[in-house]
Amino acid sequence: MYKRYPSVQSMNAFIQAARSGSFSSAARRLDLTHSAISQQIRSLEDFIGQPLFVREGGGSNLTDAGQLFASVLSDGLAQIDRALSSVKNRSVAQRLTLDVDSELAQSWLNPRLPQLLDLLPDHEVVLLSMPRTDRSSFERVDLALRYGYGDWEDCEMTQICGDSVRAVASPALLERHGLQVPMTPAQVLELPLLGYTRRSWIPWLEASEMAPSEPAARVIFDNAANLIAAAEAGVGAGLVRGLLAADALRSGRLVALNDTTIAAHYNLYAVWPPGQAERVAPVVEVIKALARQTLS
Repeated sequence: MYKRYPSVQSMNAFIQAARSGSFSSAARRLDLTHSAISQQIRSLEDFIGQPLFVREGGGSNLTDAGQLFASVLSDGLAQIDRALSSVKNRSVAQRLTLDVDSELAQSWLNPRLPQLLDLLPDHEVVLLSMPRTDRSSFERVDLALRYGYGDWEDCEMTQICGDSVRAVASPALLERHGLQVPMTPAQVLELPLLGYTRRSWIPWLEASEMAPSEPAARVIFDNAANLIAAAEAGVGAGLVRGLLAADALRSGRLVALNDTTIAAHYNLYAVWPPGQAERVAPVVEVIKALARQTLS
């Protein structure tokens, strides 16, 4: 239920009169007339339902209710003043709530956060990694970065970049097995293999002109970032998308086992609520630029 309050002006007039003990002094401090102060305080007394001052002689003394009210009200007015000062004449950053696929955040976006923030100087960025089951609603999110086929409903979207998948492993793993790159597909299959719940080895085998039969995996992951970390640790060879593995490949923590690549049809998209394209466009362009820079 809506609650009605007396005006801040009337409460400020009361505080000034309570401190000075004079309506005339309060009027001078607030640059008002004596009658204006009297009217403000009278409206406050009408709201409260009892007198706050006793007018005696040339002055005004607080009643018991007036003394209690003055002791509490001073802090309240000070809080109002601090609240106004916190935003008055200040530019407030535009808040952007960004939902980022956890695999993308771990393997790609986090190292690029300084660049992202430098390119968005007027934004306060809130990063979330919402579970896939919670992604049907945009109530908490302005923009989402999601992997998928671009078939989400009740939203607008654009593909951030195309990508490809290739087989990689750590130099330490190859050294243990006495192998060097480039390797034949048959040699790759002799290594311990890493599986991923949303990717089969079969398309890569077909591109390599090998029998399309899913090989046994040493470990199977449901998170591509964890698979990449395991490959870096020398656990096995895995299929990775270029965007997520770019930093590890450039640094030499991983090496491409041969030139066989396959298109990644499960790609990265920026997704946002209907009608918000203009608002999120600058952010989407920044993210696209970072992705192009990564894959170039």
